[in-house]
Amino acid sequence: MTASNEHPMPAETGEPEPPRLSHALAPVELGPITVPTPVMLSPMAGVTNWPFRVLCAEYGPDGLYVAEMITARALVARNPKALRLCRFAPAEHPRSLQLYGVNPSIVEQAAHIVVDEDMADHIDLNFGCPVPKVTRRGGGSALPWKTDLYQEIIRRVVRVCEPAGIPVTAKFRVGIDDAHVTFHEAAGGGGTGAAQ
Repeated sequence: MTASNEHPMPAETGEPEPPRLSHALAPVELGPITVPTPVMLSPMAGVTNWPFRVLCAEYGPDGLYVAEMITARALVARNPKALRLCRFAPAEHPRSLQLYGVNPSIVEQAAHIVVDEDMADHIDLNFGCPVPKVTRRGGGSALPWKTDLYQEIIRRVVRVCEPAGIPVTAKFRVGIDDAHVTFHEAAGGGGTGAAQ
């Protein structure tokens, strides 16, 4: 017995089976990390804390669940809120953390803290935030416009993370606005070693 031609009903429950994809999505390899389902929960301030990520992982696909964005400067200053945002539940794997910063030295120091204190298995760099208070300071989606600075931040973080086997990715947008399109340059990463 079937409810429709597309959704056969299993005999044991009488409930329709969920629709299935006609093809499987290939896993994503991030260095030593395999993400079986190529789905990423992006960081959302005040939302993607560890209890929310655990619920998403429990009920969602076997993807990558990224913690809330952490300001590199706050992490280097050992700000209690920044340190709290770096917490993961014991069952979370891989532990994915997003760093934001505009000063290469500060972002590099933050990456050292993450690596030295075993805070995460993956670092995502935020070059995509469109919020004016971030872009006014030259950060977020404005940073790839400053190609040398953008590449220097990625280079330094990769140099810190690579020996520890921690993959680095970068989140970016098409550009700041229609007049400042940067994704061509940003996607190349300038040979920095990050996966975008």
